[in-house]
Amino acid sequence: MQYQYYSTEDFLADESFQAFVLGHDPAAGEHWQQWLAQHPPQEAAAREAMAVLELLRTARRPGAPAALRQHETQKLRRSLLPTARPAAAPHLRSSRRAWRWVGALAVVVALGLVGLRWWGRLAPAPTYARYAALPGEQRQVQLPDGSQVVLNSGSALTLAATWPAGQAREVWLRGSAYFDVRHLAPAEVKAVPQAPDSVKFTVHAGPLDVAVLGTQFTVLSRGSRTEVVLSTGQVELSRPQSTAARLLLKPGELAEYDAATPAAPLRKRPVAARLYSAWVSGQLEFTDLPVADLVVMLQDAYGLTITVDDPQLLRQKLTGALPTHDLDGLLAAFGKILDVPVRRQGSHVWLK
Repeated sequence: MQYQYYSTEDFLADESFQAFVLGHDPAAGEHWQQWLAQHPPQEAAAREAMAVLELLRTARRPGAPAALRQHETQKLRRSLLPTARPAAAPHLRSSRRAWRWVGALAVVVALGLVGLRWWGRLAPAPTYARYAALPGEQRQVQLPDGSQVVLNSGSALTLAATWPAGQAREVWLRGSAYFDVRHLAPAEVKAVPQAPDSVKFTVHAGPLDVAVLGTQFTVLSRGSRTEVVLSTGQVELSRPQSTAARLLLKPGELAEYDAATPAAPLRKRPVAARLYSAWVSGQLEFTDLPVADLVVMLQDAYGLTITVDDPQLLRQKLTGALPTHDLDGLLAAFGKILDVPVRRQGSHVWLK
């Protein structure tokens, strides 16, 4: 369910969300509390929907029993019937009672409105900014703390519009991006696990949380797969939905996780980190690089499956440069360097 795209109206129409707000389903309550904690950009729309549902619940409270309503109606009719005695006194008593009810209702409504206004003042919903790179382009974004992000084609980044000092820095990534994060931790804080949240920088990338202090790294996300490649510093990876141990990366390591197999652990392996961030400059340069390493990098970075007919080819070493902005151009240049024909069908590539 694409809850991350829900508007206020979508939340209002969702039966599970209604059950959560009205307290009818503990399981729904646990689900939505956890989901909202992990998706702050949707908090504003969810809070609006919750306020409306609370007002509706108050408005729908059952009235007086039917017998009591009938009894009161008969009393009112008798008070209005003409009699031989002056009707002024009973009429005034009935009028005072009616006005007393009207006054009480007005007070309740006024208090409700004031309460809603004060609730909004005391807990204002944060505002979020969203940056996106259109297909076929890249976009550079400077964050409120001075950190730099380069979004790859078709990727998007969401974050709070302002970052008050002393609060955790968080962004939500869909797609792929290169991060150059500003270091804010005191000199004595050198490891991510021991650092307080106020100096951490966290990227929420699909099923993974990527926490750093100040470093350079690349996040590659395609479908259910998410990969993180560390260039400098230290990265701590975790899965919010899992109690599994956190994973620390050192420079030159790649961590990967496939949400299609959630039981699988986080894995890491050594790689040439500069190759995975080469798309930022648009040029992949290499010296004496084994073809096998280049094939692995292309598969990781572009989500390809590359079949090489000749094992001898994988042991060759190459020196040169390849364009990274155009995949077809990159593969054509790769085949020219190897002097072999290249055929591509979807995400499958053959080197004959």
